[in-house]
Amino acid sequence: MPHSQKKLENLKNRIIEVFENVSYPKGFITEHECEECFGVRKAFLNKDWKDITSKTLEENYDKLPLFSPEAFHCFFPAYLIYSLEHFTEDDEVCDFTTFTLMVKCEEIEQKSDYWKNRFQFFTKNQINLVYEFMDLVIQNEAYDIFVSELECGKQILINYVEPTLKNN
Repeated sequence: MPHSQKKLENLKNRIIEVFENVSYPKGFITEHECEECFGVRKAFLNKDWKDITSKTLEENYDKLPLFSPEAFHCFFPAYLIYSLEHFTEDDEVCDFTTFTLMVKCEEIEQKSDYWKNRFQFFTKNQINLVYEFMDLVIQNEAYDIFVSELECGKQILINYVEPTLKNN
């Protein structure tokens, strides 16, 4: 197994461990009342992130922005794991999972409240695994054109989100 594959597998296993006790959201899965959100609700309703199939993620590859903060927390591990298993710029789930973590550097201040809200249910241990995922993407030459936006996304998490999170 190549070294990079070992890193992907190691991170995947730690995500499974650290998010183990995160189950389906008790509140709304989406906060909007539109056809697209109804489809997301139907696909994810009463499901634990560990039970989300590859097919569901592939069909909903671009739906992460529609999730409520609680649902985002509950289902983001499934997107991360899928992305690590399909770690290529040719995969839509991996691409959109990565895009979810990007922000233009000139928008850090104005996006900070959105990101604090989006990641409010994460713990510091969980956010550290998100950093590791971001670092792996940053090191991937295929994503060179997005390095700046990923680094700025990481800065929002470090400077604005992480100080508000629970320790475990």
